[in-house]
Amino acid sequence: METEPLMNCQEFEELSGAYALDALTEEERRAADEHLAQCPKCSRALQQLRSVVELFPLTVPPVEPSPRVKERILARIEEQAQQQRLSQIQPAWPTQAESRFRQRAGKRWRWAALAAVAVLLLSLLGGSFAWNISLQQQLSHLQQQVALLGSPEAPVVYSLRGTARASSARGEVMYFPRQQVTVVVVYGLPPLQGTHVYQGWLLRHQRPTSIGLLTVENGVATLNFQGPLAGYDSLAISLENGPQPSLDAPKGPVVALGTLINSQANYHG
Repeated sequence: METEPLMNCQEFEELSGAYALDALTEEERRAADEHLAQCPKCSRALQQLRSVVELFPLTVPPVEPSPRVKERILARIEEQAQQQRLSQIQPAWPTQAESRFRQRAGKRWRWAALAAVAVLLLSLLGGSFAWNISLQQQLSHLQQQVALLGSPEAPVVYSLRGTARASSARGEVMYFPRQQVTVVVVYGLPPLQGTHVYQGWLLRHQRPTSIGLLTVENGVATLNFQGPLAGYDSLAISLENGPQPSLDAPKGPVVALGTLINSQANYHG
């Protein structure tokens, strides 16, 4: 008698960011590994996501953290670790494995929001890690950082959709209001040819403002920038001749577009 798989493609996509950042529970990790062994599509998607995570230290400028920031993060990590130790000595809730997994999966952030927290953490702690805590250790504490950045600092997430020029493209725009940091991640854009580049634009009443060139690696385009989004109507990605960005307005076609209207945004906390 065949047993039903503990995870399907949609459920893996919801947890793929946590998988790439090694932030899954043992049970979720086993279910994900079982699914990956039988699903080439999700295996390829995970490889692409890992390539984005690897880019974060290169795309975020080093910022020396203040002593207050260091103290707050370390205190929060210790608090969460203590709570975890206490929970481990309490009896587990007696439910079936599949039910436990599905309940937790529905509460987790999507991979893009988790990846955005990793970007923010790297920016907060700085690229040098002079206070002798390795990158791997920081990523292993991702869940604690999510809690630290909760409530007013949780990201506002907007969707990006491909235009007729790139109908398979999809992505997300993640804005952290307190830090005024925005992270853009786009999948499925057509491969660049020659000197062509992808450029991001903020639009206010159809008047564009450049936000820079996207970095493309293994089919994933990423961009992060600082500044408020208030007053802007939408965010667009255009295909430009390059290699330099266009100055005042897109000269090439718009390949992806997303609205920045608050009523359509998703808050993750």
